[in-house]
Order: sequence, then C-alpha cells, then structure tokens
Amino acid sequence: MKFSLQLINNFTNLDHIDFNQFKENLTLSGLEIENIESTDKYKDKIIDLSITANREEIRSSLSLAIETSTIFNTALKIIPIPLKYKQSIKYNDRTSKNKKFTHIAYIRIITLKEIITKTTPKWLLNQLKTHQINEKDILNNIKEYIKIKWGRSFDITNYNKIQQQKNIIQNSNSIKLFNTKNIDLILKSNINTNKSDINKLNILIFTTINKIENTNFINYELSEFYENMFIDSIKLITTIIGGTIPKYNHAHEKIFIKENKLKIRKKSINKSLGYIQGKQLQFINTQNITNILKQLKLHPIYNKKNKSFEITIPSYRKHDLKREIDIIEEIGRIYKFKYFFNKIQKSSTQGWKSKTHIKVKHIKNTLRRLGLHEVINCCIHNNINNNFTNAKIHNPITNTQQELRRNILENLINNYEHNIKYSKNNIEIFEIGKIFERDNSSKNNYIEKRHLSGLIHNTRYTRSNWNNDEKNITIFHFKNIIETFLETINSRAILKEKLLDNEEKDLNYPEYLLKTNKQINIYDPKTKTIIGIIGELNKQYVTKSNYKNNNIYVFEINLNKLIETTKSINHLVYTSQQYSNYPSVTRDISIKLKKYVKIETIKETILKGNKELIESINVFNEYSTHHNINHNTIRYVGLRIIYRSNKRTLNNKDIMHIDTNLEHKLQKLQEI
Repeated sequence: MKFSLQLINNFTNLDHIDFNQFKENLTLSGLEIENIESTDKYKDKIIDLSITANREEIRSSLSLAIETSTIFNTALKIIPIPLKYKQSIKYNDRTSKNKKFTHIAYIRIITLKEIITKTTPKWLLNQLKTHQINEKDILNNIKEYIKIKWGRSFDITNYNKIQQQKNIIQNSNSIKLFNTKNIDLILKSNINTNKSDINKLNILIFTTINKIENTNFINYELSEFYENMFIDSIKLITTIIGGTIPKYNHAHEKIFIKENKLKIRKKSINKSLGYIQGKQLQFINTQNITNILKQLKLHPIYNKKNKSFEITIPSYRKHDLKREIDIIEEIGRIYKFKYFFNKIQKSSTQGWKSKTHIKVKHIKNTLRRLGLHEVINCCIHNNINNNFTNAKIHNPITNTQQELRRNILENLINNYEHNIKYSKNNIEIFEIGKIFERDNSSKNNYIEKRHLSGLIHNTRYTRSNWNNDEKNITIFHFKNIIETFLETINSRAILKEKLLDNEEKDLNYPEYLLKTNKQINIYDPKTKTIIGIIGELNKQYVTKSNYKNNNIYVFEINLNKLIETTKSINHLVYTSQQYSNYPSVTRDISIKLKKYVKIETIKETILKGNKELIESINVFNEYSTHHNINHNTIRYVGLRIIYRSNKRTLNNKDIMHIDTNLEHKLQKLQEI
C-alpha cells in the first residue's frame, strides 16, 4: 500500500529523523518498505509498504502517522477536536437494558445545493493516481482523498435514494442505529425546498462512534479525529467546489460498548522476551514495560500483588491484539528485538534425575553400542499362550488388540515377521516396556511391571576367515553378547541352567517360546531367584511363510530386578588369591555323554570332594555321533583337569588316589 510522506508529515514531524533510520525502524517494526518513489514536482516521496493481514488498520496517512509516532515515541502535530453533539437531536434507545452508556453514536447531514467548479485540481488527482483510484466526479474525488488522508470519509447520496433505502451509510465506520426513516425525518424538518428540487440535492452524511468523555488527548483512538476530518472535508469542498455550506442537521444516541481488556503477566513477558543485552541476567524492568504500553496507547494499570498489567485494547487494534502473546510481541517490537540476547542462556543447574532413570538410560546406551536398535510396541495385543487368565480390554477397538500383554517378546516376534516380510534379512532389536501379570492376592487386580526384551536374527554375524562365507549367529555368540551386556552395566546377575526342575513356570518369562534344550536362565546370585531368560526361539511360533530357516535368539529380563543386581562403581571389588609354589599335574580325559547332559553338571560332579586339589577344569573339545541302531545321539567331551596343592608337592600316592576317584566320577557321568 502506498503512502505520501508529505501527508504523513502533516500529522507528525519527521524532519528531525534521518530517512534511513526511518526506513530501518519501520522494517524492524513489521512494516516492510517494498519501494520508494520520489516526485520532484511536488517534492514528495511515495512509500510502498507491505501491510500484513494483522495490521489492516494502517490504511491511511493518519493511521501510519500514529504508528510512526508510536515507534519513534514522538508527539502528533494535531490533537482531536472534541465532538459537539449536545445541541443535536437526541434519540433514546428504550429497549436498551444498559443504564451506563459509554459511547455516542453521532450522525451529521449536510445538503449541498450546487457545485460551481467541476474540475478536480491536479495535486488531488495525483494523490488518487498514486493510490490507484480511478477518477470520478469532483465530489467523489474529494471523498476518496479524505479517506486516503484520514482513514474514513463521508457518504454521498440524495433524497430519492434515501427513500429507496439504498446507498445509506456504507462505509466501515457507519452507524446502524440510524435508519433511513430517521434520516428522512431530519431532512423533512429542515429542508425548505420544493419536491422537484429535493432530488437534485447532494446529501453528505458524516457518522462516528466516540467515547462520551475523552479528555485524554495523549492516548486517543482514530475515531476521536472525527471533527478534524469533518472540518478538513468542509474546507476542501468550499475551496475546490465553491459556494457555501448551509447549516447542517445532526442527531445522536447514547450506546454501551464493552471495552476490550486484557491481563498480561510480567512472568510471561520475561519468559518470552528473555534477558536484555548490557545487563547480565536482567529482564525489562516494570517501569520500562509500563512506558512501552503507554506508548502503544494501551492504558496500562500495574498490579503489584499479582505482578500483572491490565490493559485496554483500542478499537482499531482489537482485530489483532487478542492474546497475551500479541501484547508481548508489541512490547518486543517497540523495545526492539535486537536488544535481547539472541542465544538462550545456559544454566549450570541440573534437574534431579532418579537413580533408576540413570541406570535405564545406561542400559539403553549399552544395548545400542552392542548393535541393537530400540523399538516401541503397544501394550495391547492378543497373547499367544492362553493357559493363564489374561487382562481383557472392555470394548476393544480391533480383534487383534483385546488383552494386555504378559511379556514383550511376542511383540518382538511380530516385529521380526514384519521385517522378514519386507525382505530385511537381519534384525537386532530391543524394547523396554510395561507388562501386566495377575496379582496373587486378588483375582481381579493386575500388577504392572517393566521388562527388557530383545531379539537377534543375523545371518552374516561372523566368518572364520576372510575368504569363507558369512555364518549365522549361534547360541554361544548370543550368550557372549548377554554376558558382555551384564558386565558393562555392572550387574552381578549370572547365566545358568535352571536350578530346580520343579520351578513354577512364569509366563512373564516366556519359556514356552524357546527351545527346551537351548534356553538359559538369568539369576540374581543374592536371592537365587530367576530375573530373566535367554535362548533360541522355537520356530513353531513364527509364521512358516516368514521363517528363513535360520536361528533366532531372544531374551526377556525383569528390568527392576536387573537394576537391583547392579552394583555401584564408586569402589572397585578385588579378588586376591595366593599362587601355589608347587608343580601341577594335568589330566586330559574324554567323556562319553548323552545329548543333553550339561557341562555345568560335569564340572560339579568332578569337583565334588576334590575342590582342594583341583585348580581348574576346561573343555577343549566336543563332538557327537549318531547311533544307527537306536537312533540316539552320543556326545564326546574332552576335558583338561589341572591338579595342584597349595601346601605340598603331589606324590605318587596322591596321583593314584586322584586317578581312582576320577574313574569313579566318570562312571557316574556316563550313567546320567
């Protein structure tokens, strides 16, 4: 939108402001200058501004002058002339229930009998051309010029149109309280003209809505310049058109308009705008905020108790100043955003984090470093095993989400199938989430727990040599990953076979999903209780079409119990043992065993009664054969046993006793 610098200078003095500074401050305030044209003939500059939708009130030279005076904190050259309404016809709104009236609705009607001059001056046409307004008759040209200058103008009509109820008070500042009937009565009572000549008259209608009492000429509204606009309009009409203006007719009515008030918290101002430059960790003080709000003509009242400002929104800004943040933006615009820190101040104060939160974060980071990716699944789905009563969902959304999950592993199996379906060969994932188990003390209550679960399927995990093919991960690799994980998080938990065969099965540790001969429990060594399980997934729980005939290894651990097994690393725990000065005796033996006899069982059997003399037992070889007659698989395990005494050198008698005892133990192992 284009504005004349001369017209703006009629309202406020810009001579003392450098033009470059004027352009910069307008741009920083949100009024971007797109172009500037100089007219040497009229010694004027035409400023083309980009007016945003929220600043629609800036549509005239007066409104831009008021905005300029606000930005530069300068006074206007003119002050509003008080509205002279007391001698006018008074209309009473008997239907109004408001006893306290705040505003005056005012109408002024002028009849113009003749137009002597019909040529519009060039300077006026140049202003219309600048604002891309088409030239019309002289009276309409004056009307458009007044609107450019003051932001409002008068309406032009005639008696015939009033009778037809057309073209009555159409501008944005019109008063709807005065209808055509009232205007007709005003005209008839004051016009002494024949009926044939009445229709030839040009009727000018000026309207406004002003506050009843407004003596504060510092914080005014645009409507307060109604009298100034009226006087300027009459002067132009009499000067350009010629002739005299007869006595006008006017009327008024008292009305009630609720003021737009808003509360702004000082805390919100500080939070949004932040610290100011030049003063370390200092916000805008209360006095500066008050001055800026006065400069914005918002009539601030500060409440010390609540530390808030109560402001009154002018009618010409009610379309864009609706929220607290809008006022804060205005404060920053006037104070200038460049005076605020452009970087957020770093605070050395840290929030409190629980030990559990820190350990969970450490567990997640450790698993990520081991190559696993975190996933998140919904706690609602259909459990695979229905041997135990599940927590049902009332009115489920879908048939596949009817229960609360008892373990996380079933969700990870779904993740595996989804990835394999879309040709992703390898998947290494983990999840920390909630599971729900029945409370033994109450049949209707369920306990919420947090579990850690993971799944690894990798067909290219290792190779023995660079020219050999890549091989699938094995149970030993997987066991090593879990041991590394436990060691990294400083957990005392141990991996071991099931301690008792008659231990009660817990579906929260989903043994039913694992192969019987390829599962290892995780125990808390202090309480001797199971806290988790690892092993190879039974392929019957994987959709056949998605199963790639490769091993899948999984684990599930109670997170809270796992955290309980972790120890503080503030102090190191040393294990010291005295070396023996006496020579050792080594025995390499081969044991014939059945397929599922565990190495742990072999070691415990040999050590029983010989702990003082046996220094170590290590497995150095293992192979198996298939018997064709009874179709049994027989294993052969090679053990290296080292005997040594801390007190003396072993003699022949000791060695013979050891060999005899060892043969007896081997016979027992073969019978298992």
